[in-house]
Amino acid sequence: MASHEFSSTVPEGSFPQWRREYESAMGETDHKTLFKRMEVAEAAILSRREVLTQSPDGFAERQEIKMALAKLHNLKKEVLTFF
Repeated sequence: MASHEFSSTVPEGSFPQWRREYESAMGETDHKTLFKRMEVAEAAILSRREVLTQSPDGFAERQEIKMALAKLHNLKKEVLTFF
């Protein structure tokens, strides 16, 4: 995965914590470490999504979060053979 796959649609620095955790998980090659990185990424993403539900702003970021969660789900399914 590209390290800044969301940079074209979301300004840099607008939500670095969840993005950093997501990119770390998506770039992880060690299967022993991948599960933990995915847990951390999902927690950061879900926490940010909760904050955004209380705001009328953030439509673009909510869309990015939706895509990130879908990609993490696919990674679990394909690499970790969950589901």
